[in-house]
Amino acid sequence: MSAYYMWPLNRNTKPDEMNTSFGPRINRNRWNFHDGIDLPAPIGTEVYAMREGTVHHAGPGKTGGFSSRHIVVEVEDPKGEKVYNVYVHLDSIDPAVKQGACVAQGQKIGTVGDDDATYPHLHIEFRKGTSRQIGSVHPLRYLPYPDTCNFTPPIGDRFHRVGKLMAARLLFGASSKLEGDLGRVEVELRRGAVLLATRVVDFDDKTTVNEGNGDEFTYVNDIGVEGYQKSNMVAHGRTDLRYGILVRHIPAECNALIARVIDVGGNTAASSTIAVPDRAAIEECVDFGTGETPPGWSAVTSASGAGTSLQFEVTEDHPTAAADSAVMVSIDASTTEATTQRAGIEFPLLQGFAEWTARGWFNPVKLGLNRGQTIYLLHFLSEAGLYVAAHLFKGPGPVWAGIAARNPDGSLAVVNSKAEIEIDSWREWKLRLLRIGMRETTAVLYLNDDEKARINWDSADHEPRKLRAGIGRSSAGATATVLTAELRVAGASR
Repeated sequence: MSAYYMWPLNRNTKPDEMNTSFGPRINRNRWNFHDGIDLPAPIGTEVYAMREGTVHHAGPGKTGGFSSRHIVVEVEDPKGEKVYNVYVHLDSIDPAVKQGACVAQGQKIGTVGDDDATYPHLHIEFRKGTSRQIGSVHPLRYLPYPDTCNFTPPIGDRFHRVGKLMAARLLFGASSKLEGDLGRVEVELRRGAVLLATRVVDFDDKTTVNEGNGDEFTYVNDIGVEGYQKSNMVAHGRTDLRYGILVRHIPAECNALIARVIDVGGNTAASSTIAVPDRAAIEECVDFGTGETPPGWSAVTSASGAGTSLQFEVTEDHPTAAADSAVMVSIDASTTEATTQRAGIEFPLLQGFAEWTARGWFNPVKLGLNRGQTIYLLHFLSEAGLYVAAHLFKGPGPVWAGIAARNPDGSLAVVNSKAEIEIDSWREWKLRLLRIGMRETTAVLYLNDDEKARINWDSADHEPRKLRAGIGRSSAGATATVLTAELRVAGASR
């Protein structure tokens, strides 16, 4: 590592404290490629030039292609490369720092802020050969830091086969977030000793990663890397790093994987040979036409409280039915009980999937909810109780759709949309779970395939064990009659 640069907050060769480093992370509850390093510090902390150079641009947000107050300094790297040092989210810019001005290494150029940020920090980037973000490379290729072989070898985590193609998730990590120097990941697809293909993610090669903030950007050439940490790791008490290698469309003849993790200093952590099992995905479609609890499911009603029941009947008004359609009728008519109630059906879930999706058509024909009361329609349960649920929520006025998840300490993480739920009206609800079994699990709620709410929470490595549908849970004192039709549940990795 070079001593030609200094860290911008302590004006020294000793690294500043880091939150998320360069590479993938979870941002706004979605996959995101982070083009720099975040250095948390109080607002007003002085920022110093990492190397002498010329001010290429400095100004407020919405100028120079930046959304926040920023400085860009053009420097000549000792290797003869033109490099642009970028400083973002500033609270202030020193008056001497103007376009074309020269700055000395260690000169104060501004102060830390939270401009267009969720917490106070300095975001720094190194852009090689261009001032555009496409040129961003890992800052630890330039800044001095104590380089060690810190990453664990990847291990197999989740597999499933869909048709003739397999998907896999491999896990690795590091004990300290202060050395976030991941640079490259390689996965060999093998048939015994025969190498079929090698898939690569190189963080400094933008042809192997997508820029953007969205789960749809995860893959390039059927491989992607996820960083299972949010931006403000200090606030979340995170001291380590966790990553996943996602590989999809693995051909049928591939029966083994070998994965390598390489840091910017060239240190390599390689897996042993990881066998690819033959494991199919699962999809369960429910038929209420028998007039009884569907096979494989069990009826769940409350042992206490009066008036919780299930019925199965034919309706003529289901919006997708070509003819008369069978539905499940969940009834909670109890009003005096002091505990939550339930009236639905429950399905045991196989373990080892990275995703689950539950969907069904629901019609709340009757609701008696006071403000703050809820009805869980799609209710995933872990061994600790609630895992995550899509719910009806009585707000200050209307009834809204939302999501509730269980935090490790037993408290609820709740996101309520402003999607108003009409009484006696059918809508298709879909609850999709991503990154199951990881630190940052995500749940997304869709109504009629339109995303309405998204939540990200620490599932404490718990897994969904059951799905309950209908009135999966109702608040004490609430009453409801809910119709359910065309219920489906599917488990898969991406």
